Amino acid sequence: MRAILILKIAIGSLVLNYSSAFAHICELSGTETADIIKYNQCVADQDRETKINKKISGYEDEIKELVQDNIRLKRRLAKIKSALSTIISNY
Repeated sequence: MRAILILKIAIGSLVLNYSSAFAHICELSGTETADIIKYNQCVADQDRETKINKKISGYEDEIKELVQDNIRLKRRLAKIKSALSTIISNY
């Protein structure tokens, strides 16, 4: 459970740091080669940001599923422990 919390914090930090760096609109400021290269890099960075956000969202969904699985397994384990305790106390 603690590892999941640490992972959520790390992902959240990545999102905040990454999204703040690319929170602008790409504009072509001129017709010089350097301007075009700068514009193309900006567009590429925004595409990368979109892909990273999709991955992060997927990880968040997976974490939610794993947390639910963990809860179910803990409940199941508690039932097994209770059954074993009953068996032991009867013998």
